[in-house]
Amino acid sequence: MSKITSPAPQDSPAAAPAAAPVGAGLIDPALVADLRKKIAAVTRPWWRGEVVSANGLIFGVNVAGSRPPLIWSCQGYAPFAALAAALGPDQPLYGLRSGHMVVKPGAKTHLHLAAMCAEEVLSLGLSGPLFLGGNCQGALLAQKTAQLLTAAEHPVALLICLNPLQITPYGGRAAFILGRHDVTNPLSRFHDAEALLRANLPQCTIDTIPSEHGKLFNGKILELWTDILRRRMDAVTGTSPGVFPLWSLSAEITAPAQLVMPACGLCEVPVSLRNSSDTVWAPSPESGLSLGNHWRAPDGSLLQWLDGQQPLDRPLPPGGRLDTTLLVRAPEREGECLLEIDLQQAGVLWLGEIGPAPATCRVTVLPR
Repeated sequence: MSKITSPAPQDSPAAAPAAAPVGAGLIDPALVADLRKKIAAVTRPWWRGEVVSANGLIFGVNVAGSRPPLIWSCQGYAPFAALAAALGPDQPLYGLRSGHMVVKPGAKTHLHLAAMCAEEVLSLGLSGPLFLGGNCQGALLAQKTAQLLTAAEHPVALLICLNPLQITPYGGRAAFILGRHDVTNPLSRFHDAEALLRANLPQCTIDTIPSEHGKLFNGKILELWTDILRRRMDAVTGTSPGVFPLWSLSAEITAPAQLVMPACGLCEVPVSLRNSSDTVWAPSPESGLSLGNHWRAPDGSLLQWLDGQQPLDRPLPPGGRLDTTLLVRAPEREGECLLEIDLQQAGVLWLGEIGPAPATCRVTVLPR
């Protein structure tokens, strides 16, 4: 299970200092353990689920449903159960308790609660980009948890915030659902609140519902906002989460084993690219992914690093295959050489640099 912990201290040329007190780093394990104990005390006795996470903090229901799993933070089991019933058996739902009325609020507590929740989410072993959400204080916890997961290279497809108590910056995709008559609604509490939202949440959608504070989990209001939630999830399901951590780049590239080209001549090489990861690849303008090639001598020494490039013109889902051509220019030297065709993420890496071998063609270069 991935863990979110403080960096190890670096060696110093000076004499070794006295040991730092426990909790001197960004994340204090003792505080996380204390928060875990307090949250568990108000969940384990009353919450129910088909699946329970490693430390008994997350409870899953409807886990056999076909829709992408949703992780929701709320203030108790009753709203979680109501949400599960409203979403129906086809929506896997995992509930976790916010710290409301359990722990003393504050920035340090908030960070450590999110670190605790992030590790608990990872213990579930869910595949693919995650959907996280919450209401009221649970929305703030979901947002901080999403930020930590994203920083740890676990992409979040969508953050859903229902009546969050405040607006804080978030760079990923978010769906805000706000009660028109809720006292915490930022659209009614600030001048030009939409400018505030645009500045802090550049990829945010905003929906309003005719609800009041604390009256969200029954009747027509529950039906209304859960319908919005489904639509916002459906809009991003199967799309790129905007993040490509190293583990998401796994591909199979095939090309002809042998080719003949004239020196300095242009040649279209047929290439087949298969996405063998569990993440949708967005087209090149969003993902930075494209096919390219290098030229090497028969002994593997480099002749030319950059040559042709073929962008992805459509999303490529897990298991999807793209058959295309890569326009390359043969080297000036005659004789035998190697054409390597690889996948690159602009400004980050070539796939061959982290393990999977590129497709290699043996090319005979003829005189011009």
